[in-house]
Amino acid sequence: RFPVAPVAADEPAGRLQLFQTAFAVGSNPGDLTYEMDPTDLKGIITSVRVGKQLADFLVVAIHCHQNSFAFQAYSQDHHTPDFLIELAHQVIDNGADAFVGHGVHTLRGVEIYKGKPIFYGVSSFFYHRGAAPEIADRSAGPSSGDLVDDSLETLLTTSRFENGKLVEVRLYPADLGQDRTRPPSPEMARRVLERLQTLSKQFGTTVSIQNGIGVIRVASKQTN
Repeated sequence: RFPVAPVAADEPAGRLQLFQTAFAVGSNPGDLTYEMDPTDLKGIITSVRVGKQLADFLVVAIHCHQNSFAFQAYSQDHHTPDFLIELAHQVIDNGADAFVGHGVHTLRGVEIYKGKPIFYGVSSFFYHRGAAPEIADRSAGPSSGDLVDDSLETLLTTSRFENGKLVEVRLYPADLGQDRTRPPSPEMARRVLERLQTLSKQFGTTVSIQNGIGVIRVASKQTN
């Protein structure tokens, strides 16, 4: 048996701190939720405000691996963690013009928040693991190792502004391939964009598909 400290008198209802891990009552057993450190968040917001004073256009980016699992795995998990949504909204509320999430090696949804684009996960611009086989063994071809299909999909984006207002976002799927980033096959482009349609729907974002490109047209109702 191991001694367990009694629950603190000021412990919030529905929460428990045990072995340096915080537990909370959730809707489903095993669900993960994340809370930002208040001091870190305050520092980030301060940096955003200062940055906006010194720049005409400010992009905030985060390298974020948190997902639905307690470990970073190439799990084909496209879930957007709760803290990332909160952070994206707060930095835009404090002056950011766009927010980009990367780090996790899969795609996440797109949101238009107060007329500003939020890309919760654009995957990787390029990916390489270990020594290149074609260098170690020139008779061998390039290999993707143990990467799963979703880890080989990425997204390039453009955002068009007119008179300081966002009017259109374009989403260009790309194939990380086995050796270099390259244009996707029509099948991959369709698969990526259809997935983005589903992932973005929870944020009220409509993605149309035109000739292998995703298009988001920003209607007045999406701009506060």
